[in-house]
Amino acid sequence: MRTTRALLPVLCGILILGAASPPAWGDEFTLEKFLEIPTLGAVSVSPDGSFVAYTWSRRDLEQDKRITRLWLGEVESGGTRQLTFTDDDVSAPAWRPDGALSFLRAVDGNSQVWVNPLDGTEPRPVTDIDGGVGAYWWSPDGSSLAVLADPAERADAADAENLADTEDEDREDWTVYDRIEKPQEYQQLWIVPVQKNGPDEDAEPRQLTFAPWHPYDAAWSPDGMSLAVTFNPRFSSLIDEEQQIALITVADGTTEVITPPDRHSSLPTWSPDGTRLAYFMDRESDYRAYLNLKDVMLRDMARGEVTDLTPETAWTLGGSGSTPEAAPQWGPQGRYLYLSAAEGTNLDLVRVDVRKGGIERVTALEGNLANLSVGGGAFAYVESALDKPGTLYAGRLGRKVRAIDSTDDAVAGFDLQPARKLRLPGHDGGFVEGFLFLPPGADENDRLPAIIEMHGGPFYRYGNAWTNRYPWQVLAQDGFAVFICNPRGGTGYGQEFLRGVYRDFGTDDYLDIMAAVDALVERGTIDPGRLGFTGYSYGGLMTDVVVSRTDRFKAAVSIAGIWNFVSAMGQNNSQLFIDSYRRPWDEDLQRMWEHSPASRAGDITTPTLVMHGLDDEPVDPRQSIEMFHYLQLNGVPSRLVLYPGEGHGINRPSHMIDYQTRELEWFRHYVLGVQDAAGAEPPLPVEP
Repeated sequence: MRTTRALLPVLCGILILGAASPPAWGDEFTLEKFLEIPTLGAVSVSPDGSFVAYTWSRRDLEQDKRITRLWLGEVESGGTRQLTFTDDDVSAPAWRPDGALSFLRAVDGNSQVWVNPLDGTEPRPVTDIDGGVGAYWWSPDGSSLAVLADPAERADAADAENLADTEDEDREDWTVYDRIEKPQEYQQLWIVPVQKNGPDEDAEPRQLTFAPWHPYDAAWSPDGMSLAVTFNPRFSSLIDEEQQIALITVADGTTEVITPPDRHSSLPTWSPDGTRLAYFMDRESDYRAYLNLKDVMLRDMARGEVTDLTPETAWTLGGSGSTPEAAPQWGPQGRYLYLSAAEGTNLDLVRVDVRKGGIERVTALEGNLANLSVGGGAFAYVESALDKPGTLYAGRLGRKVRAIDSTDDAVAGFDLQPARKLRLPGHDGGFVEGFLFLPPGADENDRLPAIIEMHGGPFYRYGNAWTNRYPWQVLAQDGFAVFICNPRGGTGYGQEFLRGVYRDFGTDDYLDIMAAVDALVERGTIDPGRLGFTGYSYGGLMTDVVVSRTDRFKAAVSIAGIWNFVSAMGQNNSQLFIDSYRRPWDEDLQRMWEHSPASRAGDITTPTLVMHGLDDEPVDPRQSIEMFHYLQLNGVPSRLVLYPGEGHGINRPSHMIDYQTRELEWFRHYVLGVQDAAGAEPPLPVEP
């Protein structure tokens, strides 16, 4: 663990305690060991700034599940103690206004709000909601919770279905749709009275929002009279994303929408005195949500005046993606807003002066920041890097921070190489930033076999942050150079860069990647005759583009990718294409087809492994099935693997170890020429 770090004057310095110890296992960094590396997350600072609650989790391959524990750290002393010990899933730690700690605990898949008074007594549930709680927010006096839970009509429908199962064997078995999505599928906002030590048995939960609204997030006003709610006014978010903010009076449900429909707005947060409301909103109205930088807006609640506090910034605010991940957080005096922000591959803590506006960097981290929490004059966050799983830091605002807990020692015994940040020439005068992983003992001029990987999104980017999803370090241990890249179209590089793929998926971003590959070949880093390509989500789409436009790669692995833009528009990814191509029948359907990898299916010769979760909603698995059909019809060596019960992220440990093993062995066989690759045998010969 490092002992010094450069910090900006806002924090003054840092104190790090403890030393890393090697793991108990051997020093071979296998996929199994990679997937079981623990991580820290879900950070929440107490109202008085004395404590920080957080989660520790790891994948248990033997039990085939993720194990999560709740921990408590002391901000001043750095002491920690474990709070939960069962295998029940725990998440979303938060603080009741009186200082008791709450969290979601899922028992038999049903999540309820539990409270731990931290006085030595046992935690106990304070909600008992049919269908469970999706998210929750404490009222200022602690007497009620605002929760996201199933609407009443969904429970009624379930009761009716159960009754039909028992009474009518000849019941109707068809489904009628009046819209793409069914209203009862979305959780609604409820007000749930609670008592200090359990549910309020004398008061019924009250539903506050109703279809066609689709609420996402809520924030109580300091006086407890109203909620600022992020919602979609129309039910089908896959057709039009018109996320707005409304003020809802808690007593009677009276609603006032305060943001325009032509700019995506989200994640409101009240000033400590309740006179101002901060939130994110699209910078411009002429592009859809994904193609906009977000600004921090400030609304004067008495006058209704709105001020843009960050109109000139090129930073991506609120996280790494184009959609913010967490609300701005107020400092104790109401002068500053604190939030995470991405600039290039960096992700740091910044603050906004609500009187003057503008962005001021608070940290200059070596890694990337995540899980920021501010409260009671203190703050906490997790910092990780591509070779370090994560350390939780906490401290008083404006003072030194200390390390509270860390999982970095879990990799200390392995020979993991720090990733090297590169800035390479892109297409047409552009640039491509990314990170290069090298095998142990290798040098940048060793002409290594290489894997090139594209991120998802496309409105995202790779930063210097740990992930258990992509086995880059394992590939490097197996002898590959791995380059993960940020071509145009991603976040962190300003508005023009973000819009670099508008109506042009797989065109200039593809050329950016090829230019970067050329540069790595010219530098002598990678062997042009031993290359593989892979990606997940939009990275899967790019993989499909790559194999349809070039044969320079010996193998490819496409995961959860999009193959046919036209058919995808009629499946589950309408919003992505509406944002980027508008409605094709009003614009240019031919352009959409020509950009699709499917339009060049006859040119593909690269052996391609295709994988997808069967329950993927953002990208329908039929995209991968369709691609596989095309590959088989054309005699391309190929294999399709579908994972039941998995959505857009393949998360079950047994499925993760399977898909990552298949990826590794596919590249070992086709790129390295290993004939006895363990696990995933080569595909059967295909006759076109």
